[in-house]
Amino acid sequence: MAVQQVLKQLLNQWHEKAVNHTGSEPLIEHDEQWPSPCENMSSLNEGLVQWQHVERTEQGDLTQLADALELTFHPSINAFYGAFYSNNVPVTSHFGQFELLQAWNEDDFERLQQNITGHILMKRKLKQPPTIFIGLTEEEDLLLTLDCTSGDVCLEYVGKKPHKVLTHDLAEFLEYCTAEYRY
Repeated sequence: MAVQQVLKQLLNQWHEKAVNHTGSEPLIEHDEQWPSPCENMSSLNEGLVQWQHVERTEQGDLTQLADALELTFHPSINAFYGAFYSNNVPVTSHFGQFELLQAWNEDDFERLQQNITGHILMKRKLKQPPTIFIGLTEEEDLLLTLDCTSGDVCLEYVGKKPHKVLTHDLAEFLEYCTAEYRY
């Protein structure tokens, strides 16, 4: 199954669990300086707004960033970061618990690219293979990453080389995950 399809299933699964847990659509604090197409503004009440992930009308693309860094990113990264606007998604799997990162709006997608640039430049300075972070773990300095070349999903400590390959394919990794409502 393709990355975008599995990610959509996880996003839908999280939304359904949130509704079942709270009895209503998920709420988030509305920030006028950080609006998102995910927000249902007609629901705005006392600073809180209902939200749901939305499929982007024009897919986000990290190809120009890869070109600027003189790299080739594994194609699965565009499907992961470019298909939806969403808040981060907590998931669990036999590998552990993670928070999959997503872009909340177009400005967040731009900020994400700046953070990826910083990460790649750090990896170069340390003479390590390039990776892109895709999620957070319960450990503060342990990242879920994607190897830019192979597409392996790995665990790596900040400033270190990946130390554990979880799967050789992002879609396969996502298939092992179950969305979890943790709020």
